Amino acid sequence: MRSTGLLLLLVFSVSFVFLGCKQGEEVVDKSEEMHQEAEMKFDASMPDKVAPEVWDLIQTEDYKLKWENWPGKDNIYVNPVAFEAIQKDEAEFPIGTIIVREKFSTDGNLDKINVASRIGGNEQTEGWFAADYAPDGEVIKVNKNVINIRP
Repeated sequence: MRSTGLLLLLVFSVSFVFLGCKQGEEVVDKSEEMHQEAEMKFDASMPDKVAPEVWDLIQTEDYKLKWENWPGKDNIYVNPVAFEAIQKDEAEFPIGTIIVREKFSTDGNLDKINVASRIGGNEQTEGWFAADYAPDGEVIKVNKNVINIRP
């Protein structure tokens, strides 16, 4: 009788441990799922939030007057971080680089402004954010596939 009681106690203990582990796994799986879902929502909304901020930054910096031209390019302006990387012939632009390219229509009017900024953190784009703007700052397009720009 005593051995039957111990056997029952052992069976109950093992089943409680098993159930506890199973619930722990479900919590971890659910937590990972929620984290991935939150990351996807953040990534989806990020360009819409970043694009106006980048526009405001280049306007505040007064890129046309205060930044250097990319050597040999009249319509491409680079911030000091980018200009230093170009001068040092670095292998890649550091985080903080901003490049502004003005595109003109055939009649010479400013048609759109392309901006690429190395903000870091995205392996797919190698940390670049890029968007096309109308001359008044309206976002025309956020570029999803940014090719890594080199000095």
